[in-house]
Amino acid sequence: MAAYGKPQPQPQPPLNDAYYGPPIPPPPAAAYYGAAAPPPAPRRSGAHRLFCCLFRVLAVAVIALGTAVLVLWLIYRPSGVKAYADTAALSRFDLTNGGSLLVYNLTVGMRVRNPNRFGINFRSAEAQASYDGDRFGYAPLQPFYVGRKSDARFDVTLSGSAAIDDRDVERTYRRETAQGSYEVKVRVYARQGFKVRGFRLNNKSKFTCTLNLPAPSSGNGTASGTPTMVLTRKQPNCDVDY
Repeated sequence: MAAYGKPQPQPQPPLNDAYYGPPIPPPPAAAYYGAAAPPPAPRRSGAHRLFCCLFRVLAVAVIALGTAVLVLWLIYRPSGVKAYADTAALSRFDLTNGGSLLVYNLTVGMRVRNPNRFGINFRSAEAQASYDGDRFGYAPLQPFYVGRKSDARFDVTLSGSAAIDDRDVERTYRRETAQGSYEVKVRVYARQGFKVRGFRLNNKSKFTCTLNLPAPSSGNGTASGTPTMVLTRKQPNCDVDY
């Protein structure tokens, strides 16, 4: 009878490592707290959509306009003008009245070269002269126009007297008189304007010419006969600033 009894289950061997089954996702928060589902996003009004559309159109127009201006600037970008002092005549340069009064008569022939493909107008032009850092002459200039890839010539005439209250100027004058030449700076200030493909641009310009002029030929500082001239130079001898 024992042979026909119910077989007994064999005992399972002990597990050496921990066993992890598939992860069980946590229940939604609503199951714990009874919270309702989030409401749907509100629909934007027609005015808001219109504003967004206008903003996109404006942004595209600004980008297109900026790109067009950049392309035109790269094609027609202005090159700096060049300035020359071709001739100069120093017919009088006297420091009188005990070194407190400078009497002068100076004429400078200048030339401006425009290398661009458009003309440039120079307005509100004026010339100033200085000696050893002290300004002694001023003269307004007529407006002038420089055509595309061309030159324009004009004269700067400075004549009169100026008070000098700097003893350093007197020492420099005596030293350069002994050397036989004077270093004079002539500056021309102007507002320049030009038009490129419908765009008008304006800026300020300054030409600074440093001239080493021979002293007038007579002993008292007054030239006799033809004034001393500076030879024409092929390279620019004036600095141009904007």
